[in-house]
Amino acid sequence: MKVHLRLDNSEDADPASSTPFGDILSAAGGVFEAALRELPVPEGGMPGTVEISVSLLTPGEMEEQNSRHRGLDEPTDVLSFPLWEEEGEFRPDRMLPVLPLGDILICPGYVRKTVSSEEDFLREMALMLAHGFLHLLAWDHDTDERRTAMETAQEKIRDALLAAASGGEGGVRGQ
Repeated sequence: MKVHLRLDNSEDADPASSTPFGDILSAAGGVFEAALRELPVPEGGMPGTVEISVSLLTPGEMEEQNSRHRGLDEPTDVLSFPLWEEEGEFRPDRMLPVLPLGDILICPGYVRKTVSSEEDFLREMALMLAHGFLHLLAWDHDTDERRTAMETAQEKIRDALLAAASGGEGGVRGQ
């Protein structure tokens, strides 16, 4: 399994707000590959390669997306747009040689306002990336049981992202 991550930076995004996040993004492909090997997958498995688009938006751009897609006129930390979710289940087209999973939009400016240190910023950005990734696989937090499972999985993926970004192991264990 191979994961390709495509990063799109907003032209107006403050580069200083996303630069520390670069090591986490660089580690994400390997961490997501490990997660896909360990997370439940649809019957018949996954194609050999998947692609994820990650976009870093300014608060204004995120507010526009949040308004357009959720009817909320305010920025938010992360939005995900899965391509293969049907009726709350992950149903990918296994006939594709490269499976695009969808888009994750993250607003570093919004995240930065919710934390007090650079370390907290990186932990929260890694969590947003993990949260968005799970949504692309049709994970949700609409019930207590699903919320608990998703929080556990995203925290493990976040920790793996942070460890891999700092030169440690990038696997996700204990899913």
